Amino acid sequence: MKVLIIGGTADGRKLATQLFELGFEVVYSIAGLVRKATVPCAVISGGFTQFGGLSKYITDNAITHVVDATHPFAQTMSNTIAQVTKNLIIPSIRFHRKEWPKTSNDHWIEVCNWEELIAKIVPNQRLFLTAGQVSQEVIEALAEQSKQILIRTAMPAKINLPDNVLWLKAIGPFKVEDERRLIKQYQIEAVISKNSGGKSTYAKIQAAAKANIPVYQFKRPLLAPLLYQFDNQEDCIKQLASFLTPSDSVKRQTNNEFIDGI
Repeated sequence: MKVLIIGGTADGRKLATQLFELGFEVVYSIAGLVRKATVPCAVISGGFTQFGGLSKYITDNAITHVVDATHPFAQTMSNTIAQVTKNLIIPSIRFHRKEWPKTSNDHWIEVCNWEELIAKIVPNQRLFLTAGQVSQEVIEALAEQSKQILIRTAMPAKINLPDNVLWLKAIGPFKVEDERRLIKQYQIEAVISKNSGGKSTYAKIQAAAKANIPVYQFKRPLLAPLLYQFDNQEDCIKQLASFLTPSDSVKRQTNNEFIDGI
């Protein structure tokens, strides 16, 4: 049994580490755009084009199981995983963390795409854009009708920034009090976010609620369904363990003790 975990989140790294420590043969794949993956197992970086595509990589490297632990908004990659594993007839699991729940203190304006967001944005606001990289067309459309935009990303913006757009480099996890200070410092009047889930960037949502400002929240995209879909690490590991056969070279005793203790 050889598991390919296609990552992109801290959840993916934790899962790869846990599986490796349990004795699974694991390969962890990451785009490598933000930082290097600190996992004890084998790592490939830069995507699958360099290997002739995902299907060829799986076949050439005798991968038996695939885990989609990508970012919840990595729609293209998730759909590719679903199609490739279906074609190759190998088990695949999707492991995406839960969405952030909307609370009574939140003022969310939910949108599905940038076109809808641009149409709903209130003119002449100071915006805090925390939804990853955006296109030149999008940033220009937003800048044209906004007073100021603060855009925060882990990597430098790949676009030409209009005069009223400021760029801030930062990588989570973030703290609520720091986000509140940021909102106050830049006089933010609305936040633009993706409903990524997890703890790392939730502080901006909490800070916006405390400041009583709206959040333009992107809904998660619809993904091609997989037979196995989980939002927690324990259930994902249990499912992978159920695929084990007596001939698998794994630390059976350690694995059984872990599963019994869940």
